[in-house]
Amino acid sequence: MRAARGARLLVAAALAAAIAAPACRRKAGPPLPPPPAPKPTLGAIVIENLGLPQPDRERLDAEAVEREIRQALTASGMFAAQAAADGGAAAVARARVAVTAETVELGTKGEARAQVRVRVDSRPSDAPGAVAFDVGGQGVEPYTVPASKAKPKAPARDGAGADAPRAPSLTALVTRIARDLIDGVAARQRLQDGSPAALHAALLADAGELREEAIRIVGERQLREEVPALLKLLSDDDEAVRDAALGALIAMRDRRAVRELTQSRSLRDRREMRKIIEAISILGGEEADEYLSFVAATHDDDEIRAAATAARTRLQKREAEAGAAAAR
Repeated sequence: MRAARGARLLVAAALAAAIAAPACRRKAGPPLPPPPAPKPTLGAIVIENLGLPQPDRERLDAEAVEREIRQALTASGMFAAQAAADGGAAAVARARVAVTAETVELGTKGEARAQVRVRVDSRPSDAPGAVAFDVGGQGVEPYTVPASKAKPKAPARDGAGADAPRAPSLTALVTRIARDLIDGVAARQRLQDGSPAALHAALLADAGELREEAIRIVGERQLREEVPALLKLLSDDDEAVRDAALGALIAMRDRRAVRELTQSRSLRDRREMRKIIEAISILGGEEADEYLSFVAATHDDDEIRAAATAARTRLQKREAEAGAAAAR
């Protein structure tokens, strides 16, 4: 009797375990995302001064430029403050900054001019989280040349009586350009890794190149909830924005763009026509075919008619091939 009671207890325990296991599995959440790739540490920064020396003019302070650029790169969030404590295989980034700076004077008008190129690469280049970019920019700061060419007097102890500087600081101009370039790269990187909400905000903002980058990322990620915003941007005053929006819609193969293009672009604008004819043929569909047929038959420009005819032929060929592949 005791043995039977013990057997019943064992069976009950086994059943309880069998029931509990699936329950535990059902409660388990989605798998955790992989940890983010380690950021590279910032190594050497080399300043290459490519400008010719100018007698009696300010010399570029390479040490100050290097210090400011290191601070800007560190603050960008793209690099780790220090190497991993476990000695992991995170990449090490190095920067090379090429600079040309000069002052030019003609009569009482002068300009401080600078060109800056910032190149960053990581070793090893294929390490997780490696950073690489190559950006350049230039800047000009006008100033008034004093009538007197006398050298500035030594400042008095209280600062009074000192002549104003004859030209803006080339060192300050170079560091300002370099900081702007680095900040731009960091902003684009944040967009690349950003949430759909962050991309939506950038899409609606008036931020020049950053807005164009957001449009490109939307197309790359196939964020179809942004299609209505992209359709509106096809009529934007900025041609670069219009082209970026069209590129994103083509990447998503969204045929709603066909109607927007055919209604918003003038048939008389030959430059725009050349761009959209191929775009419409890539998007395809019955509406695209009808529009290309209409342009090929009625446009008053021989070149536009020929382009529409050729684009329609490519559209029909692609759709025939797609239909044959689907039938198989």
